Amino acid sequence: MNGKLILLNLFIILAFFLTGCQDAREVQELGITLLIGIDIEDDKLVLTGEVVDPAFTQPGKGDTSQNNIVKYVQGTGNNIYEALRDLVLKFDRLLFGYHNKVIIIGEEVAKRGIVGYIDQLFRSREIRETSYMLVAKGGKAYEVMGINSGLEGIPAMHILKLIQNAKDNPKAVDMNMVNFLRHYYHEGHQTILGVMEKKKKRRINKGSQTEGTEDLELSILGSAIFNKDVLAGYLNGNDTKAVNYVMNNARGGTITFITPLPDKGERLETGTGHNNLSSLVVINNKSKNDVEIKGDKVLLKTKIRVRGFLEEVVGNIDIAKRENLRKMEEACSKAVEEGIKSTVRKVQREYKLDVFGFGLAFNKKYPQEWKKVKDNWDEIFAEADFEIEVETNIIRTGIINTPITMKKGK
Repeated sequence: MNGKLILLNLFIILAFFLTGCQDAREVQELGITLLIGIDIEDDKLVLTGEVVDPAFTQPGKGDTSQNNIVKYVQGTGNNIYEALRDLVLKFDRLLFGYHNKVIIIGEEVAKRGIVGYIDQLFRSREIRETSYMLVAKGGKAYEVMGINSGLEGIPAMHILKLIQNAKDNPKAVDMNMVNFLRHYYHEGHQTILGVMEKKKKRRINKGSQTEGTEDLELSILGSAIFNKDVLAGYLNGNDTKAVNYVMNNARGGTITFITPLPDKGERLETGTGHNNLSSLVVINNKSKNDVEIKGDKVLLKTKIRVRGFLEEVVGNIDIAKRENLRKMEEACSKAVEEGIKSTVRKVQREYKLDVFGFGLAFNKKYPQEWKKVKDNWDEIFAEADFEIEVETNIIRTGIINTPITMKKGK
């Protein structure tokens, strides 16, 4: 009994000496980064960090203007870690990346191959694998950093919000570090990343002056496609949307299509001055990819189911009638089919890279045949035929049944 009491007292005493973090650092001593840019200049890696002023996190303290909320620091080296250590000779804080949200890859780095430059980001315990990755389209990463045309006080948070908005518009890609690496390791599925592009914007409120970036804005429209980890080219917004649909990554967005003509015999007149285009807001959609071997050819197949509601109807049609609503569903399905077919043909012809993941379906369905074709799957993909089936289900039409441009005849 006495031995147990002695042991208990020993544990209690040790608890006072052993508690706490060995490598704990105060927040005021850290250079907390929310955004990192990676570039190549003169065959050296240039690391740019957006560092938040710790005073900004304390209510009532610090200057909240953008120029004082964050600082931009750069280090140069043969790799990321050497660039980080170069930073400590120029900046009075050691960079702390645990809260980092976005990593921007300069175009030159992407052209040389990303994986060879980012080992430290995965090996370090500070960088979260959920950080988003973007390619600086047409330039360097540090050239798009610091631009903020939104309401967020911190530029990195402005970029993060843009990426998160991709859920409402599949013309962009929100790919994080761990998913990028997963695609990189996949056989039969090439990698795709989001892009960040600096653009001039139209001046509207000319009386307002925002320091440094009043004529610039950032856009994440489109995507970058890769051969393994080497940049192969870019897709525009519509092509990116098509890829997201095939990959089952589209979680919302809008489908715009030509408004069909009504049944014969309806006496309806349309207003003037508008193209007859209607829009469907996607609530959810599901896609399923398949492949078939037909002789010495491969057939790629995609089935897509779209469910949504009408947000805008312009044209000569009364959607209160079920047959006309069915025509709207068919017109919407046709628009999706044509858009995806066009993108598949473009990727096959121009890039010859399977960014859709049909190789994964082939591997699953024909595992033995896959062993024979996996080394030249992209060539087989480029020559394959493609079939698509789209089904649209319109569940709501809004609070009016006829377009406001339409007048019913007598």
